[in-house]
Amino acid sequence: MNSEIITTLISVGASSFISIIGFVITNTSLKKSFKNEMRKSRDNVALEKMSTMPYEILELWDDMMEIDKVKSLSQKSNKQKENLAKFKRIMNVTYSYGSENVIKIVALMQKENYEAENQQIEQDVYRMASTFVLLTTQIKYDVTEIAVSPSLWFQMRLKDYTDQEELYKKANNQLVDELNLNNEFKI
Repeated sequence: MNSEIITTLISVGASSFISIIGFVITNTSLKKSFKNEMRKSRDNVALEKMSTMPYEILELWDDMMEIDKVKSLSQKSNKQKENLAKFKRIMNVTYSYGSENVIKIVALMQKENYEAENQQIEQDVYRMASTFVLLTTQIKYDVTEIAVSPSLWFQMRLKDYTDQEELYKKANNQLVDELNLNNEFKI
């Protein structure tokens, strides 16, 4: 063969080879970039949905605590229906966008609600309060990566916290262990 033809073939082959390698590298890079953007977009949606949940949960808790102060049975019934609707919304948003730990907490709350209703018993108020506060604390941690002791919420909101501190501490720490939550949430 002619040396010119061989030189041309080598040069065309090398150019083609380099183009193919460039195409593969570009394609791989675009796939990674697309996956990263999708993950980032998904995380932003979840963050946006969950960012208001701590506030909504604490508002629901406040509303639940205020029911005892309502005198009229019809007003009390209406308030309970409103609270149930709020809790259902919280459960739906939590299951749709929350972390595994958040879902575990809400699932436990609902399981204990069903058990108390079926057995016609009152729930342990310390455990119930601790569950609400841990739910809020976990969501706050998921959204901001700031771990806050539930003790601080109890101190802010409960007049008799110092008198009942050991009961709240026991309920809270038991839940943290039971659900395998972050040990920074212990009191």
